[in-house]
Amino acid sequence: MKTQFVLSLVLGLMMSNASAHNHGIRSRHRNNDPAKRIHLEEVDIPISLVVDIPTHDDDVLVSRSDSSSNENMSVRADSTNSTITIPNTNTTSTNSSSSSSSSLPLPPLTPITTPSKPIPMPLDLSISNSLTNGCMIYLTTLLSTEEFIYDCLPFSLLLTTSTSYSTLLSNSIQLNNFTNINNLISYTSNNNNSERCENYIKIIEDNLNSNKNCGIDLNQNKNQVIKQTKNSLGNYKLIKKISNLINEETGIYCYLENVKSKRPDDAYLWNLPSGIPLPDKSIPTCSSCSRSILNTYSEFTSTTPTLNSTLVKQAMSRVNDACGASFVNLSAVALSNTSTRSASVNSLFLCPLGWFLGVLLSVFSLIWI
Repeated sequence: MKTQFVLSLVLGLMMSNASAHNHGIRSRHRNNDPAKRIHLEEVDIPISLVVDIPTHDDDVLVSRSDSSSNENMSVRADSTNSTITIPNTNTTSTNSSSSSSSSLPLPPLTPITTPSKPIPMPLDLSISNSLTNGCMIYLTTLLSTEEFIYDCLPFSLLLTTSTSYSTLLSNSIQLNNFTNINNLISYTSNNNNSERCENYIKIIEDNLNSNKNCGIDLNQNKNQVIKQTKNSLGNYKLIKKISNLINEETGIYCYLENVKSKRPDDAYLWNLPSGIPLPDKSIPTCSSCSRSILNTYSEFTSTTPTLNSTLVKQAMSRVNDACGASFVNLSAVALSNTSTRSASVNSLFLCPLGWFLGVLLSVFSLIWI
């Protein structure tokens, strides 16, 4: 009797495991996500989320809990969005959009001029007591300035220092609803006030370097948040331009297709301005978006000190090896001596829980959706 019970228990466990295994295979098959195209051990960084995460608890102290200013913002009921369905495929395509089986919104027919709330905030959980008093005061004042957080909201800072944007992106991926991200890109890349905002952000960048503000912190080179803030301000114009790039074949923002794609390779291109190289085995697709993004980087290398042209050239060489020697124009890139940084999955476990959960959800959603 005991023998029969043990055998029944073992058999039940084997059947349960087999069922779970088959379900996983069927799920991947339904989602056109061949296992050979996913290498979990090679996912080194969150895809276009917060790419410079504090590594010490004391790097995170003050959270912007006051949302009273947001309550007065009007919400635009935008009806100008159309959608286009990305075709499903079982073969590896040169277009990153082909790996997505769900619909993505087209850019609004008219640029968004009033952001929908809640508006993601830069530096919303990143003001640290490890900064000097002058730097903390400067950043706190900056975050209460309407021109900075509304009129000239930097998408470059949202990508690198915003937990609220990380959450927004994670939710968009999980719910397969990218309308808010789509409208946010339209709003932050609006060219109606480009020259004024570019001059304004340049003034902020210069003021950041002042010793009475954050110059001492930058010279000490200890705080990752302030380093990434400086870098992202320097990349403001560049990120504004590439976020506005559209896939020539689908008419969809390249950024949306890259973060929604089952393949993370194209999304890694967005980390180059933060000084993070492509993972060793990552090869971006031969898509019009890959070409446009890399050619735009090439265009900005001579005028953007915060853009590491060495990393850009390495990425372009790898893409040309896969897509043809003339796919992107290598000759236009002037090499720089800017240092490179690397990131790994292990570093994620050193970050605060809020950052880690947003990153974890996003990575797994990108892999298994």
